[in-house]
Amino acid sequence: MINYKKSIKVTFVGGGSQNWSPTIIRDIIFKPGMERAELEFCLLDLSMERARAIEAMFRANLKAWKIDRVSIQATRDPEAALTGADFVIIAISTGRLETMRHDIAIPEKYGIYHTVGDTSGPGGWSRALRNIPVFHDYAKQIKNLAPQAYILNYTNPMGALTKVLSDELGRERVVGLCHGLFESYHILQLIFGLKSEQDIQVRFGGLNHFFWILDFKIKGRDGYALLRKKLRGRNLATLVNRTFRDTMGFGSNQRLAGELFEQFGYLTYFGDRHTSEFFCDTMTDKAIMKRFKLVRTPISERSAGYRKAAAQIKTWTAKKSLPATPSRETAADIIHAIAFGSDFTDVINSVNVGQIDNLPRGAVVETLGRVNAMGFTPFTVGPLPEPIKALVAPHAEVQMRTVQAGLAGNMEAALLALINDPVCAHLPPSDIRKMGLELLRANRKYLPQFFK
Repeated sequence: MINYKKSIKVTFVGGGSQNWSPTIIRDIIFKPGMERAELEFCLLDLSMERARAIEAMFRANLKAWKIDRVSIQATRDPEAALTGADFVIIAISTGRLETMRHDIAIPEKYGIYHTVGDTSGPGGWSRALRNIPVFHDYAKQIKNLAPQAYILNYTNPMGALTKVLSDELGRERVVGLCHGLFESYHILQLIFGLKSEQDIQVRFGGLNHFFWILDFKIKGRDGYALLRKKLRGRNLATLVNRTFRDTMGFGSNQRLAGELFEQFGYLTYFGDRHTSEFFCDTMTDKAIMKRFKLVRTPISERSAGYRKAAAQIKTWTAKKSLPATPSRETAADIIHAIAFGSDFTDVINSVNVGQIDNLPRGAVVETLGRVNAMGFTPFTVGPLPEPIKALVAPHAEVQMRTVQAGLAGNMEAALLALINDPVCAHLPPSDIRKMGLELLRANRKYLPQFFK
């Protein structure tokens, strides 16, 4: 607990992020009630060029907003950045697009066509392994330099990397954050013609990017009964009838979500581009991908997005025009709740201690939870329905084993985790091993745990 301090230090690891930093820092500054505190932001980044661009943008806009209770400083020095931090936000990508190219291109050779490549399958596995040593190192530094800090992780793969932090720092002080459920709220609002999220209540659980809505209410009425009445045998996608773009600008339609609802009777994450990466057929069969209109995000598009974001930062700096309107992200709400002793309910990724009692203990699962001065407390969901558990549990096991192998530097254990990944089920084990070794060699300079 911060004891209602009048000053709050927020360290942003990856503070040069052109997508996350403007949004999250702006939200914190303008969060109602936060005007009671002096805010110190420390932008820790390997790229001083990007971090200084964010620093300059905020200094220009703070002047325009006539706000003098906020300071912001870019640095490459972890000790200076982390010492005394009250909150640490992490949004990094070890190796950036250079390594993500391998995550997409190498699995393609083995018939796996990642749409995103950041959570499951060989792309998610590769991304996890090169981030694990970095996250473990940051966790140890935070433990030494800011032992009372609360950690907010935005980096994928969410489950694996939040586990690395939680196992070192304690689950009550660490949370993984994702906006997936908010996208589901938005689509439910469209389907039912609702003006406010407050008209929707849900009970949900699963993994990040692979959660399931077990029950929901619309203005107090049975949501599933209302949904089936609206559908009248039609596919869910017909009720939305458009491609929905998430907060990062990437699009999904709801054909796969509709298929899964028809077969299992429960709604999953509406972001098909993510959900599809937890199944073998939707990643390996081009005809099935076409049927569900699954769109891949090439590296060229991501690179163009980076350039566009950098140009936007320059505009916001020159014109002092960063919008003061808050986003739907919740970092500001979390920091306010912890710092000032209020209660806040949020979507949290947290180590499973029984909140989903038929998923593996120790895996990071996604549920609702309470945030307050005691930290992060997940709500009890109970068991997933057995058919849903059968889909989710193997991925939870693979994520845990990948973390264990990455921390131990056990290459054989890492390869066996990949061999057990359901996304790779179309391949013989020898081919999965060959693909895994190819990914490891391509990432060699980011894998000190395997290549001494």
